[in-house]
Amino acid sequence: MILVENLTLFLNGKTILEDINLEVEKGDFLAIIGPNGGGKSTLIRCILGFLKPHKGKIYLLGKPLSDFRDWHLIGYVPQRAGKNLNQLFPLTLKEFLYLPSIWYKKNLDEKYLEEIIEIFGLKALINKKICNFSFGQLQRAYIARALVLKPELLILDEPSVGLDFISQKSFYEILSNFHKRGMTIILITHETWLITKEVNKVACLNQKLYFHGAHEEFCIFAEKNLPGFDFHKIEHTHW
Repeated sequence: MILVENLTLFLNGKTILEDINLEVEKGDFLAIIGPNGGGKSTLIRCILGFLKPHKGKIYLLGKPLSDFRDWHLIGYVPQRAGKNLNQLFPLTLKEFLYLPSIWYKKNLDEKYLEEIIEIFGLKALINKKICNFSFGQLQRAYIARALVLKPELLILDEPSVGLDFISQKSFYEILSNFHKRGMTIILITHETWLITKEVNKVACLNQKLYFHGAHEEFCIFAEKNLPGFDFHKIEHTHW
C-alpha cells in the first residue's frame, strides 16, 4: 500500500525526518507513535504529496507518488481537521459528506452512506450546518467523510484528541470493525495508552524511525532499547 525509501526532509535548516524506510502492507492496522514534534504528521504529509522531501522515494498502491492519481482510494483526516472552520461555512452535513463524490467524480453508494451516518451517530445532524457542530461532532463528520468512497487506505492523524474516554472507546471499536472488513488503517498518535489490541503494527518515530514491526515485538524492543523515551510504553488495553 505504501513504500517509503530513504526519506529525508529539512525545514528551516532543521532535520525533521532522517532516512526513513517504511512499508505498509494491505490489511495493516499501523500505529505511528512518538513525541510531539517527532515528525509523525510531517511524514504523512510527505506520503500524501503535501510536502516534498529532499531525499528519498515514495510509492502509493504500487505507483510512484508523482504518478499516483487514484486519490479516492485514500481517506485522510488531518489533525484537528475542523479547527479553521468558521461560523460562515455554509454546508450542511449532508452536503459536506457529498464533497468527495464531487471532487473525484465518483458515485456514492447511498446504502453505504446511510450506514456510515448511522455508525457515527450523525443521523439527527444530517441537515444541520457543520459550522455549528461541537468539536466531537466535527471529528465524527470528518472521519465519516473520509470513509464515504470506501477507501482502501484510511489515514487518521490523532483523531481521538479532545474526545472523552467513552467516545474514544466507541471510536476505536468502529475502527476495528472497518479493519476487519479489510481496510488498511494508519493511526497517528502520541497517546500510546489508546493503542488497542486491534493494532498489529507499530512505527516508533522521532526524526528517525526507531522501530517498525509487530505490536507485541515493539513492547519488548522498547523496554530494552529505548530507556529515557517518554513514549515507549504501550498498554495492551482490551475493551
